[in-house]
Amino acid sequence: MSDQLTPRSDRRLRAVSAVALALAMTPLLAGGAFAASPVPLGTADSFAVLAGSTITNTGPTTITGDIGLCCTGLATPGFGSVTQPAGARYVGPGTVAATAQDDLDVAYANAAGQAVTNIVPVDLSLTGTPANPLRPGVYQSTSRGALQINTGLTLDFQGDPNAVFVFQGTTLITAVGAGGSVNIVNGGAAPSSCNIYWQLADATQGVTLGTSSAFKGTTMSLGASVLGTGATVEGRILTRRSMAVTLDSNTITRTGCFAPPAGGGGTGATPATSTPTPVSPQPTSPTPTSPAAPTSTPTPVSTPPRPAAQATMRPGIARVSGPSAAVRRPFTVSVTGRSIRSVVFYIDGRRVGARYARPGRRKFNLTIDPRGQTRRVHRVTARVTFAPASRTPRTELTLTYRRPPATAIPPRFAG
Repeated sequence: MSDQLTPRSDRRLRAVSAVALALAMTPLLAGGAFAASPVPLGTADSFAVLAGSTITNTGPTTITGDIGLCCTGLATPGFGSVTQPAGARYVGPGTVAATAQDDLDVAYANAAGQAVTNIVPVDLSLTGTPANPLRPGVYQSTSRGALQINTGLTLDFQGDPNAVFVFQGTTLITAVGAGGSVNIVNGGAAPSSCNIYWQLADATQGVTLGTSSAFKGTTMSLGASVLGTGATVEGRILTRRSMAVTLDSNTITRTGCFAPPAGGGGTGATPATSTPTPVSPQPTSPTPTSPAAPTSTPTPVSTPPRPAAQATMRPGIARVSGPSAAVRRPFTVSVTGRSIRSVVFYIDGRRVGARYARPGRRKFNLTIDPRGQTRRVHRVTARVTFAPASRTPRTELTLTYRRPPATAIPPRFAG
């Protein structure tokens, strides 16, 4: 019998070999290109609690890290019984809390946009058990439903302190006590709770923690956050604009993390406490939130001296361009520059869109349709946030566009 391969058998052998090679590479791809990456929090990193409207507290609560309230309402009832061993309080639309909300917009979009590696039941306890814990990755609940923790959730970092978990859902509800707690195994040397992120998309209610539960990770929720009596958090409760945080005898500890380099992904050696210093000149402007608050003006968490290498960082640059004459039809406003991470656009003070950095993006554009607008003069504001590797944290650019006056139509006469 001849050992020669016929053309058909040769093609068949090559096809089988290609399939075998693809199957062999699948685990490598799953653990590499599609792994979860750290979420860049920017100036929101230093906050243990961040809210948009009110922060309500009942009973003795301890918060280690910054506390921020930026946007509407600006009420903090019950804060006389809040102890803050470290950190500052920022209240008002002109403070660092507002900047942190801008960076939270970017972080939320980053977490929501990461490629899903695993679809899991809404009750995470069913898949993250002590005998079979979840491993690092991006987890999305079935039909992106409401996440639950009913009998505990165990996460296995596999000895890698830089491994990342991202959970995507609408809301998160945890049970009472141990049943609603998050447990870390094989966490490595660093505080692994820094690398657990919860992206919650419901606009009304975001996170609800059960009484005396022990939660870990950073929540980024569109809706309100409610912590049950005695619940503890190792991480952050970050609640987006116009939403409230309700506390009840809780302990919230912002853990020291490793900040990702510009653009997210990977890990860096820069401690989280060396994130950019407050960008607004308000170390002295945060106002006490209640008569029982400290009488002296709190100062931000101390920041280590900036390494000499940082002194050579290039500043961020941004320019805005738009129409130079009166406009009747849709036109484009463009922001271009260097080290831009995000641009949020406003027309006459109303937010109308946001654009985020991605590979190859050089322009951040907004298309405006002036038709139907009643005013003749409008102001466009572009709030630009730069990458952490830049010396410039943020800037605002403005331009004005005008609509031509309505042309009078002469009456018609019938003779």
